[in-house]
Amino acid sequence: MNNDNSTGTTAFTDARVIVGDGTTVLDDAVITVQDGRITGLTQAPADDLSDATVVSLRGKTVMPALVNPHGHIGYMRGAACDPGFYSRENILDHLRRFVYYGISTFQCLGTDRNGIEIAIRDEQRSGTLDDPDLATFFTAGSGLVAAPGPGQASGAPFFAVDAVHQVTDPADGRAFVRELAGRKVDAVKFWIDDRGGAAAKLSPEACREIVDEAHEHGIPAAAHIYTVEDAKVALDAGADILAHMPRSPGPDQELIERLVERDTAVFTSMSVQGPTRTEWLDDPAVRETLPATAIEELRGRMRARGGEPLFDTGETYRRLQENFATLHQAGVRLVYSADTGLLAQLPGLAEHRELEALVEAGLSPIEAIEFATRRSSHLLGLTDRGTIEVGKRADLLVLDADPRADITNTRRIADVVLEGRVVDRERLRRQWRTDGE
Repeated sequence: MNNDNSTGTTAFTDARVIVGDGTTVLDDAVITVQDGRITGLTQAPADDLSDATVVSLRGKTVMPALVNPHGHIGYMRGAACDPGFYSRENILDHLRRFVYYGISTFQCLGTDRNGIEIAIRDEQRSGTLDDPDLATFFTAGSGLVAAPGPGQASGAPFFAVDAVHQVTDPADGRAFVRELAGRKVDAVKFWIDDRGGAAAKLSPEACREIVDEAHEHGIPAAAHIYTVEDAKVALDAGADILAHMPRSPGPDQELIERLVERDTAVFTSMSVQGPTRTEWLDDPAVRETLPATAIEELRGRMRARGGEPLFDTGETYRRLQENFATLHQAGVRLVYSADTGLLAQLPGLAEHRELEALVEAGLSPIEAIEFATRRSSHLLGLTDRGTIEVGKRADLLVLDADPRADITNTRRIADVVLEGRVVDRERLRRQWRTDGE
């Protein structure tokens, strides 16, 4: 699909449109776009289109581009995750991969090194980084973990041990958040999880100081948790987001009531712990951007686990699915999160695998899409995207097949449209093929 009418009106016609509100689907719809915004959404017959460039999407399904508020950027190359890969160039590459796979917006939570992410974000927002093929970038800068204790490591994620701030006492945590606020981070991320007893854990007092200072500056605070106990510590501190659902044991009634009462957001973050099925590696969408050697490397690593997840156990994942159903039924504010950028969470593809995990956990495909579009946009405070409505950005994912029939059809991408402009995906593919030679 070509669309060179960047200044006039474009009419995308004949499409099935999934609006992104969790219910509405329009058949034989017309989306009119001008200056990057949706100016009309109707069912045929539409108003006079004689002054518009008409692009027929007959046989296609259109949904909003995805928005992922939780992942880690710059650490993966091919199928490997290593701090040695982290660079400005790799971050920009990942932002292009997000766009290629229909993710308009991405937030990295807490693994910035040397302020590189903040610099890229600032350049993008000021317009000095004028590359339309980059996803809109949000960052929490460097996150906070407990400093190592006797016989214990810090609570840092395995791939970013030296990228996070090690909190020595509550006052130190508050002081570091004050520094982050000076750099206008989009969120503050802190890890409570003690990695099964192997790592030091932030004290409740330190958590309170971290969150309180973040709130002093109007910044949301996200807590990485593992257990119900961790989740309650985060809530006691006033955290706005739990970056994971509690996994072991399941959520108790007290936790559920507190989450509902405070309308705390809980990220789904399911696919990162999913079983190591490898059939998705044969999807043509994977081969478009990943060299065969990297695919086989990842396949071998996953097969070596004998079906068990790369992280944790299959039994824990089953509990995670049960916990998702419990929290969802109770009305907890669950929000899509792919935890991209580690293990098998390939940038751009992890987002689609998370949709699949949500459907396997009990959502309908159209509900899962709403989680990954409207809900996630709302969490980031973005009112200009997340649904296909008049006045919103024309950020569209054009599919060759209807994801309501099979959620994996979100990977059957015909085109990506950002702010009304059709992304040249072939040009991006050619670049990746050249780089891989």
